[in-house]
Amino acid sequence: MLTLLLHTLWRLLILGIGGTIIWLMVFELVPYVNQRVPIFFIVLLGYCAVAYGMIPSLFRLYHVIVKHDHIPLYVTTSDGWASDPVNLALIVKDKNHLLKVMKKAGWYEADPLTLKNAIREVWSILFNTSYPEAPVSNLYLFNRPHELAFQIPTNDQLSARTRHHVRFWRLEAPVDDRKDHNHFDFWSEKLFKWLHLEKEIWIGACTEEFRAIDFQWRTGRFTHAGSHESDKERDFVIQTLTDTRKVRSVHTSDPGEELRFRGQQFRTFYISDSSLKIAELK
Repeated sequence: MLTLLLHTLWRLLILGIGGTIIWLMVFELVPYVNQRVPIFFIVLLGYCAVAYGMIPSLFRLYHVIVKHDHIPLYVTTSDGWASDPVNLALIVKDKNHLLKVMKKAGWYEADPLTLKNAIREVWSILFNTSYPEAPVSNLYLFNRPHELAFQIPTNDQLSARTRHHVRFWRLEAPVDDRKDHNHFDFWSEKLFKWLHLEKEIWIGACTEEFRAIDFQWRTGRFTHAGSHESDKERDFVIQTLTDTRKVRSVHTSDPGEELRFRGQQFRTFYISDSSLKIAELK
């Protein structure tokens, strides 16, 4: 009952704030600047303010009021919404070992997401220019963004338009004041066989971006279009590593119930058997 009440109040709050902003834009902002700025820039300014400012801020407030908790079978956006499925684990000596093997398997390490790199990525998408190390957006597991990301462009120009990509988070015990103990416990139970080794475990989320432009259905932001076949993408990552002859063994966790959930994009509904492929690297 309390959850329903909070959801209702939240929707009313969004409706009120959204209606106020639209009213201000239509009846106050547009008449004021109509004689000074072309209408295109007015619309662009309004879109950026709503999609990249107001809506994400409201969603963050929503997750403060209504605290969601989930079995960590998918990573989330910074706003706390479901994104890519988690379906891969690599057992490696250390971070440098992972970097070396992924590079040998043909993967490019993604550049950090800075303003300069983001502009370069947009240029690569618009004009189909080479940028195989293009940055990827920050996604979250264990309440922290990914630590490593890799990609393989799927077009002849090696542009950021289409690509295979995978993000990785190192499995490590959370500090006492963090709220991700259940996530750590979940993966520890799945990977208990390898925890005693003097090696590191890196959890991965793999997806393929097969079209340059799509929209996030909650915010209206621009994004890539992602394939719903996340298990196929996971197997592709494993295959590239196997081809380097650096894989000692591959194990598959028992599949659970079929996992279906909506991703960030309008037309992406992920379908997974919810199993986890674990590859131990030489």
